[in-house]
Amino acid sequence: MEKETKEVVLSHIKDGTYVPDMLFDIQKLMAKAGMELYAKPCCDRIEAAGLVDKVHVLRIQPSPWKLQVDADGMEACRGILEAYLQPEYLNEMYEIIKGCRDWTISVNNMLYSLRKISSKDLKADLMDNFVYKVGEDDEQGVTELFKAELENRKLWGRMRKLTRRTAFVIQMLRMFPGPLQILVPFIKESWKSWNTAGIVPHVESNGKYTKALRRFTDIHGGTRCIERLQGVDLARYIFLAVKAYGKENPAEFNHTKAYKSCLEIENRYQKLKQVMDTIGRLTPLELLRMFPVKKEYDGEKWGTKDYYYTMERLRRLPADKPIGDAQDVAVLLWDYQNWDLTELLLQWQNVLGDLHVYCNEPGPQDEFDERLQKAV
Repeated sequence: MEKETKEVVLSHIKDGTYVPDMLFDIQKLMAKAGMELYAKPCCDRIEAAGLVDKVHVLRIQPSPWKLQVDADGMEACRGILEAYLQPEYLNEMYEIIKGCRDWTISVNNMLYSLRKISSKDLKADLMDNFVYKVGEDDEQGVTELFKAELENRKLWGRMRKLTRRTAFVIQMLRMFPGPLQILVPFIKESWKSWNTAGIVPHVESNGKYTKALRRFTDIHGGTRCIERLQGVDLARYIFLAVKAYGKENPAEFNHTKAYKSCLEIENRYQKLKQVMDTIGRLTPLELLRMFPVKKEYDGEKWGTKDYYYTMERLRRLPADKPIGDAQDVAVLLWDYQNWDLTELLLQWQNVLGDLHVYCNEPGPQDEFDERLQKAV
């Protein structure tokens, strides 16, 4: 582990925060190439094209035209930037920005892992629980990180984090836009997100089901109130969530990338878990009414699952009792022939795989495999 990286990790262990994503000033990128005079018209074109999404492409206050981008933002703006900058220079800058992003993800994955490891395992110096495989050269550095995290969990460390968290919420309240009706949810969200401020969030699709789901949850008090839904509202949420997360927000099926953000994976896991848990409140009969089984009847001929196979699987469950938790739902969907639910199951399996591969959290994946074997 490089000395500079270790120092950054130790600093954020003490603060209780994560490393914010790096953003790069378009004006400075163009100035480095001797094109600073064209920075304003370039930024104006980017804004006119509707590329300022306030996530990957942001405006720098108070200037009305200076913009910042991350790696994804640079790719989104490449068509306009190529009118002012040479492709070779753009490619070089993109690789630098992408390298910075990968480094930030790597450091934040270390912090995520340290905060997930139990105090007992930290004391025992169990490096198998760390997010990355620890080589002999890194053992001393990782041991130092373990000790720092353990020390930070003591009273003074917790008090320091509480002070910083409170200060962050007060700072956010100074920028509270109103109205008063959203003050309490605003405070709760600020309290929850204090340690991830500055990290680029995952941008959900603008598909019709995603937008409808967003409106629905806003009207019903946010995602924290989903567990209170009953009757028609419960059915509406499940229908929209299955469509939104299964069809419109598919995650990348790729377990060979060097880095994926554990914070993003955890966030995706929690969202999908809420959807699966909510489906689990339905009885098998209610699920069948909402998502009819695909009308294919030749499964025996071709050795595949069909309508009869699914109905036989449903008969093994109590018809008038809820299906169960998220993993119970996943096991049922393994045999359930409905394309919408199959797409949702694929996303669930993908996020469990990401937790295992990138975050060294095999627990949810192992639990699913065990329950699936018992159900066979």
